[in-house]
Formats: sequence, C-alpha cells, structure tokens
Amino acid sequence: MQPERVFKKRYILVPLLFSLAYSGWFLYFMNFPVEQDLRSKVKVNSWAVLYVTQANAGAMTSFTYHYYLSDAKRSEADFLSHIDQATPFMVTNDPDVIISVKDDGVYLRVRGDIYSFHNTSKLANILLDASPY
Repeated sequence: MQPERVFKKRYILVPLLFSLAYSGWFLYFMNFPVEQDLRSKVKVNSWAVLYVTQANAGAMTSFTYHYYLSDAKRSEADFLSHIDQATPFMVTNDPDVIISVKDDGVYLRVRGDIYSFHNTSKLANILLDASPY
C-alpha cells in the first residue's frame, strides 16, 4: 500500500485555475465595446428614422459604417444609449453612401464593401444599389 494518495489536489487545481484565467481573458477581450459616433440622422417617414454611425474598433482597423432603422418616437439620446443592443441592417466600409428617401422607402447606393445586410425591417422598405467600386 502506498503512503500517498494517487491523485494530488494540485494536479487538478492548477489546470482548473489556468482554464478559468483563460476563460476570463477570452470573455474580457471578446466583449470589448466598439466606439460608435453618430454620423447622420435621416427621417424616413412619420414612424421611422435612419441612423448612420461610424464605428471604430481600434487603431489597427478601418472605420465601418453601421446603418440602423429606429422608431421615430425614440429620442436620439435613448437610441445612442442602447446602441450596443441594436442590430444594424447594413455594415459597410463606404463613407459616401448616397441615401435618398422616396415613398416610404430608403434607397441606398453603396460603392464599397458590404459586410452585412438584412432587409427585414417593418418600418420602411430598403432598396440597395451596390457595387464594389
């Protein structure tokens, strides 16, 4: 019979502590806030407003532009305070998107890369004219 235990506590605790530290590091750096500045606000109709924000994730990334449709009853300050929970319908790197509003529809002309686009808004129709250049 052996005088010591087969499994020592340190063999279990050390990997457990390393995994907890790694998980904390991962959650801290993967959930960092992206700084967004309001670039423009366009009234679409009596119940919808289009917000365009310029997002900056850090010094090593280029700017992206996020497009949100929001309820016109919400104030601009309320929208900006809850922007982290909002989902943009379009994300692009083109700073010169041409926005025109006609007949309760939003017409967007993009000449750059579009990273995401979702046309599922019930507030207004979104029509996109896109080309890489």
